[in-house]
Amino acid sequence: MGKSSIVEMHELVVHKEDEAEVVIGRTETGTFIAMPAIGHEIIEFLQRGLTIGETEHLLYEKYAEPFDVSAFVEELMIDYRFVYRLNGHIVNSRVPIKEHFSWLPAETGRIFFHPIAYSIYFAILLSAAGIAFLHPAYLPSYKDYLPAPSALVNLIISFAAAWSFLFLHEFAHLIAARSLGVHCRIGLGHRLIFPVAETDMSGIVVVPRNHRYGAYIAGMCWDLVFLSAGMWLQWLHDLRMIAMSENVLHTIRLINGNLTALILFQFLFFMKTDLYYVFTNYVRCPNLLEHTFLYVKRCFISNPQVTEHWDEVSSREKKIVYGFAWFYAVGVIAVGVWGLVRLPNLYRFLTATIAQLSRMPLLSWDFAASMLLIGLCLLPTAVLIWSWSQSIRMKGGEHVDQS
Repeated sequence: MGKSSIVEMHELVVHKEDEAEVVIGRTETGTFIAMPAIGHEIIEFLQRGLTIGETEHLLYEKYAEPFDVSAFVEELMIDYRFVYRLNGHIVNSRVPIKEHFSWLPAETGRIFFHPIAYSIYFAILLSAAGIAFLHPAYLPSYKDYLPAPSALVNLIISFAAAWSFLFLHEFAHLIAARSLGVHCRIGLGHRLIFPVAETDMSGIVVVPRNHRYGAYIAGMCWDLVFLSAGMWLQWLHDLRMIAMSENVLHTIRLINGNLTALILFQFLFFMKTDLYYVFTNYVRCPNLLEHTFLYVKRCFISNPQVTEHWDEVSSREKKIVYGFAWFYAVGVIAVGVWGLVRLPNLYRFLTATIAQLSRMPLLSWDFAASMLLIGLCLLPTAVLIWSWSQSIRMKGGEHVDQS
């Protein structure tokens, strides 16, 4: 790379946050960064076919100060892979856009998350709230997690219900974001010690800020509608307007219990839950959790680099970080205590089940059922460990290669 180098960028999308900041990214890789407006100006000069030296000369004439365009291009080329060709040679190949349910048109999301649809959802929720107020027995209870006498049957039903409606939760995010022109993928991840499903809709950062809320709350919206529908079904059954077996009613209650847990989980937004993104979008602090980590590091570690990065955070965001840090600390402690209580119980349950295996014939239903029970108990932990290892690997340097 030299002053006479010609730089050709990949197709980039641009969203102007304000007069001072621009968000630029590659849709096909899901890589988006915020940069000062001058960075976007440099990219525009380069995209016109100007050399690095000519760009530096124009910037010096305009701002009367030197700019190291070579270093800027190197960062875009290596760290973010925005550069396609340098002096005619391909440095970062094109990649296909990876998304799920690409055959679904954007109109699908516009139908399900149209203002009229929201009005219908709100009416359903309001009516269900009235039913629950008059009949509190329809509200989910811990007893709803034990609809069958068999622990295995309970676990299978709960597992199937939880992950089925978790998929619908993420699918709602996907079609809502798709209606905004954002490419999405559904995958697995974690929030602290909780394995979760998650929708990658990183491209939403180039959507106007006030238009993002629908995609953020889409999953909770459907959760509340399904929960309300479950209350309606129980009420209609008691009115003898529809007839359902006791097993079906137990299943509906168990589903409602899982939906309630899923909704309440979103309020733990010291993790990156749906409401975290709603909150950070509202206060205009997209890196709130990362800056909170930075603040905590600065409090406990004397490191000039950490201090330098912290000084770059705006004073307005620092005030928000100070309050959020307490909320985060209390949340992490509570999750840690919950984990310490849960792990011994899980250990005792698994050891007791394994001990029973030695007394069962190898080729018997009881042995197979116990193995299935152990597998279902350990599956969330396996997902958690896999997600942790992926995060560590990406932080170790492979994230740049993938992005």
